[in-house]
Amino acid sequence: MKPKLYEASACNSNVHKQIITIIEKFESEDYFSNLIGKSQPEQKTIVAKFQNDLYKKLSSEIVEIKWELEYQPNVDARDAIDIFGISKDFVVAIELDKHRADQVAKKFISRSALLSKKTIFFVSLCYPGTVNMQINETKKYFKYCKILSEKINNDYAGFIII
Repeated sequence: MKPKLYEASACNSNVHKQIITIIEKFESEDYFSNLIGKSQPEQKTIVAKFQNDLYKKLSSEIVEIKWELEYQPNVDARDAIDIFGISKDFVVAIELDKHRADQVAKKFISRSALLSKKTIFFVSLCYPGTVNMQINETKKYFKYCKILSEKINNDYAGFIII
C-alpha cells in the first residue's frame, strides 16, 4: 500500500520531482491498512504518525527545503498546513485528507489564497476514508486543481493511498 500519483503538473523542478518520488515510495500499509472502521480519535493518531514520519523522510532527504509540521500561514485563520516546506524559490504545501473531493477542493482553494504571494507546489495526499467515498470524484478534482495551478504558474500533485 503506497500513495499512487493520479495527477501532476509537468513539475520541471528537480525538487518537485524528488518530492513526488519520495511520496510515491513511502510505504503506507502499516498506517492505513486497517484505518476504516476505527474511531475518529484512533484515526487521528494514525494519520498524525504518518504525517510525522513523512515529514521526517522529507526533512532528511531534501535538506535545501526548510520543513515544518502544522504551519500556520495566517494565525487569524487558524488553518494549518499539514506539512509545509519553504525554499528560496517556492513553498510546498502538503495536505493529508480522506479521499473526499470536497476536502481536496477546500484545502486547495484556501491554501492557494493564503499563500498567493508565493510560488506553490501543492500536494493533495489522500488516504482511505470510508467504503462509500468515491475515488473517481476525488480524481476529477485532482484534475481541476492541476488545471488551476498551471493557470496561476504553480505546480500540483494529487495522490491517493490505495
